[in-house]
Amino acid sequence: MPGMIKEYLEQAHNLDLETFVARNTVPFLIRHKELQGIDPRDEYRSTLKFKVDQETKEVRLEPLPPCPTDTVIPIEKSSNNSFASKILVGRTETNDIVVPHITISKHHAFFQADEEANRYSVTDTGSTNGTKLNGQPITSKEARYMADGDQIAFGDAGFTYYTPGGFYDLLRSLSILL
Repeated sequence: MPGMIKEYLEQAHNLDLETFVARNTVPFLIRHKELQGIDPRDEYRSTLKFKVDQETKEVRLEPLPPCPTDTVIPIEKSSNNSFASKILVGRTETNDIVVPHITISKHHAFFQADEEANRYSVTDTGSTNGTKLNGQPITSKEARYMADGDQIAFGDAGFTYYTPGGFYDLLRSLSILL
């Protein structure tokens, strides 16, 4: 069930990491706000940071810090689909994660847990407008593992991925907002 950052802030402020992760066992997506109509002189939204991945030497744009009213979507199964191991993303109600956006296909992509590696992957299902991970297109049926802070775009709808521990760290860094 989607919520907002502010609903998790107090929880992270009052709990230690272990207790927070025990209560929130699945990873999260944070929905990016649409930037249309925002004044480019707004320093909060116009200052961009870049980060270099030391392993891959890949340069990528740092995600903007979320605001308290940004949407948080747990990556978890619902009763809407019958694929036991896949968490479907799309614009129709038959998906586990419903994102009603014009550039998202009915059944756009899916997440899958790799229990052995303790990681999640995202796979595009051959969607019309594609899926990107950190700005790089994902080939249809190609599974790509994700890490904290990774940027995922389903069509033109953007999200940031966090594990429960990574989400806790993010919330603790935002706890000044309390």
